[in-house]
Amino acid sequence: MTQGIVSMPSRYPVAATVRRLQGQAEQHGAAVFAVIDHAANARRAGLEMPETQVLIFGDPAVGTPLMLATPDIALDLPLRVLVRADDAGGSVVAWQVPGYVSARYGVPEGSLKPFAAVAALVAAALGSDPAS
Repeated sequence: MTQGIVSMPSRYPVAATVRRLQGQAEQHGAAVFAVIDHAANARRAGLEMPETQVLIFGDPAVGTPLMLATPDIALDLPLRVLVRADDAGGSVVAWQVPGYVSARYGVPEGSLKPFAAVAALVAAALGSDPAS
């Protein structure tokens, strides 16, 4: 495990997992700003890589106060969730741990509500318990 990153398996392939995550984000009032398809970009460059997409989403009403208080946190906002193919036809979803972001920027973990909400959003999208 990479420091500050947590991951959860998904039984769904990458594209389906991204659609489910996007639906959950929008259902909870977040805007989806982009989906970056790294594998498609690699193919355009004549390279191959496993299916890998990054969903970029957030709520400016929530993120803006964090950026006003700690401008450098804009490097990590809007939120990002990585979805990459596994070897079993499903995928792996990864995101930043709020405590890691807290330590990096010296921000109390309790004020990082958007980062903390990602685990619940992922769990809802995948139909699993975030505590498991």
